[in-house]
Amino acid sequence: MTVEIRPAEDADRRPLALLFAAVAEERDGIAAEPPVDVEKWAERWNIERSIVAVDDGAIVGEISVSQTSFGYGEIGMMVASNRRGRGVGSALLTAAIDRARARGLHKLALSVFPHNEAAIALYRKFGFVEEGRRVKHMRRASGDLWDLIEMGLQL
Repeated sequence: MTVEIRPAEDADRRPLALLFAAVAEERDGIAAEPPVDVEKWAERWNIERSIVAVDDGAIVGEISVSQTSFGYGEIGMMVASNRRGRGVGSALLTAAIDRARARGLHKLALSVFPHNEAAIALYRKFGFVEEGRRVKHMRRASGDLWDLIEMGLQL
């Protein structure tokens, strides 16, 4: 599979919002749940911190690094369900780590649901380690309270 990894562009706003809505619809990989206002998300998407994975003209993944004033970056990532396990996440993480190092960040951090074993395995493959757990931290639309695992990578 050949996927192009590049910085997000203004024209990517709507495709990114549509991918976000599709991943949110799954209700188990990212914090967001439906309904997602695609137009609102497209309008306010922070393009400057996003890197996209593009295959055959379609955005199939995205990673964002929110740089803090404390020298570390917070990661958020999503990959289209039909592209998972095929190298997209690895390509995005590689690009994000390279960008973070180039910007002089000393660390990357992320939160992941404990049941998202594939994502946790991917992060571990890149050297992220579990740093803590937020117990019953996220209230879901169902009313359930989900834990978050906090992971970090020293750069």
